[in-house]
Order: sequence, then structure tokens, then C-alpha cells
Amino acid sequence: MKLHKIILPIVACAFAVGSCDDDKMEWGRPEGYGDVSLSEIPLGLSEKIANYDFIKNYVQKYASHMSVGIGLGADLYINDAEYRQVANDNYQMITTGNAMKHSSVVKNDGSLNFTTIDAFLEAIPADMKVYGHNFIWHTQQKQTYLKTLIAPEVIVETGDDDVCENVVTNSGFEDGTTNPWGCWGGNGPSKNLSEAGQGYNGDYAMILSNPKDGNMWDAQAAVTFDTYLVSGETYVFQFWARSTSPAGQLQVQVQNSSTYQSQEGYNTFEVGTEWILCQHEYTCSKDDVDRILINFGKIGADYYIDDFKFGKKIEETMVNLLGNNGKFEDGTLNSWGGWGNSSTRAISEKGEGYNSDYCMVMVNPTDADSWSAQTAYTLPENLVVGKTYVYQAMIKATVENPDFTFQVQNPSTYAGEGYQSLTTVVDTWIPFEGEFTVTKEEMSRLCINFGKVAGTYYIDNIKFGEKVEKAPITRAAGDITYKFKTAEEKKEALLGAMESWIKGMLEHTDGRIKEWDVINEPISDNNQWRGIEGNFMSNGDDAPDTAPVEDPATGFNLNWADDHFYWGYYIGKEYAVKAFEYARKYAPTDAVLYVNDYNLETNPGKLATLIEFVNYIEQNGQKVDGIGTQMHVSLSITREEIDAMFKTMANTGKLVRVTELDVRTGTATPSAGQLEEQANVYQMIFDSFRENVPQAQQSGITIWSLTDHKREHEYWLPDESPNIFDASYGRKHAYKGVCDGIAGFDISTEFDGTDWNISNE
Repeated sequence: MKLHKIILPIVACAFAVGSCDDDKMEWGRPEGYGDVSLSEIPLGLSEKIANYDFIKNYVQKYASHMSVGIGLGADLYINDAEYRQVANDNYQMITTGNAMKHSSVVKNDGSLNFTTIDAFLEAIPADMKVYGHNFIWHTQQKQTYLKTLIAPEVIVETGDDDVCENVVTNSGFEDGTTNPWGCWGGNGPSKNLSEAGQGYNGDYAMILSNPKDGNMWDAQAAVTFDTYLVSGETYVFQFWARSTSPAGQLQVQVQNSSTYQSQEGYNTFEVGTEWILCQHEYTCSKDDVDRILINFGKIGADYYIDDFKFGKKIEETMVNLLGNNGKFEDGTLNSWGGWGNSSTRAISEKGEGYNSDYCMVMVNPTDADSWSAQTAYTLPENLVVGKTYVYQAMIKATVENPDFTFQVQNPSTYAGEGYQSLTTVVDTWIPFEGEFTVTKEEMSRLCINFGKVAGTYYIDNIKFGEKVEKAPITRAAGDITYKFKTAEEKKEALLGAMESWIKGMLEHTDGRIKEWDVINEPISDNNQWRGIEGNFMSNGDDAPDTAPVEDPATGFNLNWADDHFYWGYYIGKEYAVKAFEYARKYAPTDAVLYVNDYNLETNPGKLATLIEFVNYIEQNGQKVDGIGTQMHVSLSITREEIDAMFKTMANTGKLVRVTELDVRTGTATPSAGQLEEQANVYQMIFDSFRENVPQAQQSGITIWSLTDHKREHEYWLPDESPNIFDASYGRKHAYKGVCDGIAGFDISTEFDGTDWNISNE
């Protein structure tokens, strides 16, 4: 028999290190007795444990009607060969701790990601059973996705000059607060509301105060959204800003609010003492971005922020006549030319474009009239009299030019119209947009006039074309309103998501998994249905800080813990019936479906409510095959408590399964006495299960986590030693307790001294 690692020291005996025969001779021959045979030499506890067979072999020999399984991390099983081998050697069934849960599989758009599950199923032996854990729970549900299904429709009213579908409430701070912004950072920054009249074209602005120079991220202000941005969509930041320092700098970016990852969308603005329009667009490439930030830690100063808007880009307000000829990304000027005042036009150095490689660089060598230096583009056809046309561009300069102007003209007569001007800003890209209605015939040339002030001008993303008329706007630009869903609409949406989730999982695994926790932990510790009628208790905690709020004055908010979601709050008790209905509909005909909960051994009232829960499901037309009890217990658990639970469960006539068994010792470094107590508790649970649950109802027992290694207990029972293998895969005393509990007697009584050689090879 193979020698197995053990945790306990060898109990004192007469053996000395050396050959078996030499050791036997040390026993001597007592007076009046014959020689001591090898078989008569007693084994120590550690030697006995080493001689035990694999757990699954005892199950097959003494309890073949049931299965003994292990709950473990799929990634560990897939990637660690030794870990995988110990699990395969000892167990008949595997439950993955997290890989099959809703939040692990469901993506933010509701689609399903089976990458880990597929790798896990590929790694396990063909004869290894898998226990599906789980379909519906109150935690580890993809909260962000589920919230989008029940959240109100956000109606963003846009004005003619809006560049984005703004989703930041209180953009102008005109409600007299800085909501919804937060502020933090290592520089000790703060945010405040300005005095009335200090805003840009309004009463109020937000003041972000950075007390000292530092890293840009040492002072941050942020808004966090209830839902994620949409990967592939283009978003726009737009706001007005000024600083108390002429060298002020602001930076915008996005990120995930929990992990601080998925950071992108960076752009830095040079912000002086005069109001400047800051605008930046980026295309989202992540699927978990839910926060926008202003970083202001670089330069110590006060920063005034107003009219802050962020949202999906309003793509086109025109039929662009320039196509890609205004982007310069092919490294040429295309059809752009020019003249006057010895001015020049050229392609920039690579990397100097606006969020791109290239732009056009125009140099005016001396001050003159605005039209003295012109850059021009011949349009494909004459503009139509009576129609409205729009200019758009991004512009940066080395000087302030108060008369940087767009116009159109007749290329033969040089008659012009449509003059639209702005003042350039030094070393900062700013947006330009203007419009006019054509009144003159044969306008077919677009001109840019930059002769007023000598300097270098950078221009990119030039667009020009006929204005696209929008639908009439009945509200002020930038207003955000909410159309709340009815209770029935929410219920319908969530039931659809529930069916898609259960169907998708069952169809993808295609009958490979025959046993499932359909509903996990439906009863709270106060013995009520979790999530029903406002009951949100979780693992003995109080209700979440805020119950679901749908208040038009504050917006839609679900302030629950990360990835908590209470299906019953929106669907009612019917959620339980529907979960079993969908599971039964898509599962194999021989599938076994369970409900599962914890603390049933110490809370008879909770067990009684769980049985009522099962009865409700069956009274409404769906069959529940089994009841699972987790049994995360400590050394203080009593045989009386365990017997009473198993008897009550058995009286239901349902299959009974222990789904997550572990036994806490209260320490990560247990004594030999504590290890013995732990072994006794493991054996007691197996004994009680065997004696109090009829064999036909014995589904089996799953032990939760393979070893005591810290990597398996980073979050679950840290600083503990609850398992039957130590951190190095050594068998603990509890290994013997489990095997003896399966067999119904002390298996080691079948060993004798002849096994000593085997255990010490």
C-alpha cells in the first residue's frame, strides 16, 4: 500500500530506526512466552492513518449507494497537478466553489462566459461526478447586469449644441450642491461649492482644492454610475474649467470603481486663470467601467469646474462633405492648400494629432489681417442656398488668436459668407463648432483664416456639411429624467434573465452535470424567506444600508453589497417555483435538483422554514428532489443537534445531502487534542447521517475545501484548520474519522504489525 503523508507525530513505541527484523528483536521474549510475532506489534496513530486506503474506495466498499465529494476551487484543480491528483484519488464528486455561480459566468451584458467551466470539465476524469453549485442565490449574482433590467429608463434630453448624451446629474451645480461627486487623494484635497455668481454662465461651480504639488492622481474627484459603460461606444467629456494658477492642469479618465482597473480615456488639459472649454472623447474598450474621474493633484491650486457633461457621443450633426480628408491619418494634406502672408501648411510630426498620429500644422509668420493667411479646401459641389451647414474641428495654437475664422466662398469671385470665429488657446486642444445658412450662389470653397496673429496652429478632425435636424426639444438641454418600470415589468424582465441563465448553463454542460443546487440559502437566520417582504438578512447581518430606492428626486439606487441580488424582492415567492420550473425544463430527465442552506443543525426553526419553502414549491407544481445542509460546524457541535437535524430532514422523504462540510478548530495551529476532537466530529457527522437517514435517501456528503492551505482560506475561514488534509496534503487525524464514519467502525483495527514495513517504506 502507498505511504501517505500524515500530520501527527508517531506515537511512542519500541521501534527503532533500522530493519524490521532488528526492531522486532528489541521486543525480546517475556519469561514464559514465545517469540513476539510481527503481527502482534501495535501500530501508532500516525502509522494507522498512513495505512488507510483512499476515501472513495471505502465509499465503494461500505456505502456504494451514496457519493462523497469535495468542494474546491476550479482554478486550483485545473492548474495544480498535485492538488488535482489528491482530489481525484479520494473523491467521487466535485463541487466548484465559485466557477459555476451567476457572477462568474454571466457577463455585464447578460451573455455567458464558459471558459473556466469548459477547462474544468476537460480536466476532470470521465467517471468523476460534478455537483452544480448554484443557480439562484442572494449573493455572487451579477448585480450590475440584473440592475440594468429593472432600472428606470434614463431619458437624456439634448440640445442642439450638445456633444454627448449627458448622464451626469446636476451638471451645472445649480441645485446648490456638488452632488454626485466624491473627492479623495493623498494630497488632502477637498471639494466645495462656489459662491453664487462664480459659475460659468450660472450661479455655481464646483471648486476642487489641491493644497500642494504632487502626482496627478494624488487628488481625485469622481462620479460612479449604477451601470457600466458600453464597450465599443464612444464617450465624450465636456466641461468648463479655470484655475487659480496659470500653470494649472486637469486630467480626465475612467476606471472600475471596485478594482480600480480598466483605466483608460486619459486626457490632460492646461487650465489657466480664464474659463476654458475642456473636451475629450474616447472609445470604451472595457466591459466593467463605471466611474469617471478628474485628476487634479499635479499643481497645487483651486480648480473651478462647471457644466460637466459626460455620455455617449452624439455622433453626427451634419452630413460630412470632407469624409476622412479632415483627419490627416494617411500622413498627407490631401486636397488642402492655401496662400497668403508667406504662410505654410504641413503634416505634423507623428503623435501630434488630436488623440491620433497626425494633424495639419499651419504657420503664419507675421501679424496681419485675418484673411491674409488662408487654408482652403474645394468642396465637391456648390452649397445649397437656404440650407444650414455646420463647421467642426479641434484646434490648438502657440498663441492666442481672437479671430481664428472659418468661412465659405465663391472660388471665382471670392465672395464669402458664413463667418464663424473663436479665440485660440495656447498649447491646449479646444473644440470649434459653428453653423450658418447659405444665402449666396456658387459657394464651393471652405476657408480657414488665421492671419491675425503670427504663430503656429494645429488643426484636426475637421468636418463640414449640411446640418442634420434633430427632433424638437421640449426640455432644457442636459436634463435627465427617469421612466420607472412597473413591478410587473421588472418581474417579467428578471424571469426572462433567470430562464436564460439556467437554460444556458444546462444546455452548455449538456447533461454532464446531473445534480444541482437550484436555490442556495433561501432562508435567513431570522427564519424568514430571504428577500421577501423586505427581509434582506445575510449570514446574520442586518439589512443593507439602503433598501431599493426609486425616488425621482435622488435617482435610482440599489445600495446593496457587491453582487448581492434578492430575486424574491421583485418576483415574490414565485421566484422559487420558477427557478425549479426552468431547471426541470432544461435539465436531463434524470437530474436531481436541490435546495440548500446553512446552520440547519443549530437552528431547528430555520430548518422548519426551509421545509415549508420546499412544500410551497411542490404545492405550486414543481418537484424538489433533495435538501442540502451545508454543515460548517465547530468542535462544539453536539450529536443531539446533528441527529435531530438528520431525522427532521429524513422525515420529508427527500434525498438528504451534506453539501459543504468542514469542522473548525478555532486555530490555524491545532494541538493533538484538538485534531482528535475534530476527527471525532467528522466521524460523528458521518455516523449520524448513516444511522438517521434511510439508505434510499442518502445522497452523500461533500467536504468543503481540500486542504488547510492559506490559498484555500484567503476569504473562507482564514486562520483556521477545518479540513482533513493539512497544507502539504498530509492526512490529518480527521481523515481517519471520515473513513471510519463511512465504514461504520474503526478500520484501523484490521491493521497489524505487518503493516509497519508498508507505512515506513
